[in-house]
Amino acid sequence: MRIEKQELTTLTFIGPSFEDHGLELDMLPELVQYKKILRETAEHLWRLKHPDRTRLPRGFKEGLRIKFYSIGEGSTAVPLMREIEYEDDQLPFDYRDELNEAVVVIEEGISAAGEDRMLPDNFPKNVIPLFGDLGKNLGPEDHIEIKSPRREKPTPFNTSVREKLLDQEEKTYEDLVDLTGEVRAADLDGLNFTIRLEAGVKGIPGKFEPEQEMQIIEALKDHTTCRLNIIGVAEFLNRDGSIKRIFQVDKTNLRPFTEKDFDDTAQPIWELVSEIGAQVPEKEWEKIPSDLSKEVDHYLYGTPRTEN
Repeated sequence: MRIEKQELTTLTFIGPSFEDHGLELDMLPELVQYKKILRETAEHLWRLKHPDRTRLPRGFKEGLRIKFYSIGEGSTAVPLMREIEYEDDQLPFDYRDELNEAVVVIEEGISAAGEDRMLPDNFPKNVIPLFGDLGKNLGPEDHIEIKSPRREKPTPFNTSVREKLLDQEEKTYEDLVDLTGEVRAADLDGLNFTIRLEAGVKGIPGKFEPEQEMQIIEALKDHTTCRLNIIGVAEFLNRDGSIKRIFQVDKTNLRPFTEKDFDDTAQPIWELVSEIGAQVPEKEWEKIPSDLSKEVDHYLYGTPRTEN
């Protein structure tokens, strides 16, 4: 095996603090924070590709190693590199995975925020708070330019861009819930589960208590014929009132499920129509022309009457 270095992106620190092309030790947390953002984004992208999997692959986080070996000029440029392992007889190729995708997603998100555009759909909202600690050590006239090999122009990041990003963080509220759905996944180690309220709709993540484990397992095992009723507390998104996650489950109940439920106690539609008609006064019914069904176009649109 041999190891090749691949450039992920370059962070260039620009401003009065970097005119000597040096990087103060106080700026190292900026690099560490950017690595956190990249790793969290890479994890998010992996989960988008594998919606039915609750655990990351073994060694996923350990494999996202990022290093820098030098500091270049042009203010103070720090190329961030990753290491790729090749077989001894294997030719180098353009290796790309979720970490490489994360580099592009982050740069596109920063660019969108700086230009007052909506963030990309695949930009992870849970990463936005991490930007609160990026650029905190910059001087008032300093900024960072970020450029990966796949982008033509660098993406500027400064205090203004950071504030615009933080403003796009999803605001939420909490409320009680009483809902019933299909359990689609469960992680017994982490006490996590996913429940789907409607067929074809993405599941909602949740957290259950150890004493609820048996009902969670049973609901998952018999998910085609069983539904789980949950009473607890959920987090909702302000923008549309949708449920983001269920973080407290107070009570669970198993309920049988059939493909088509029929409520034989519901009032037939013809009875509803009859009741509505009975509320119309008799004198109003008398105003209806006797030939309405035959001459409906005449009465609605003024067309000539049909010939007898």
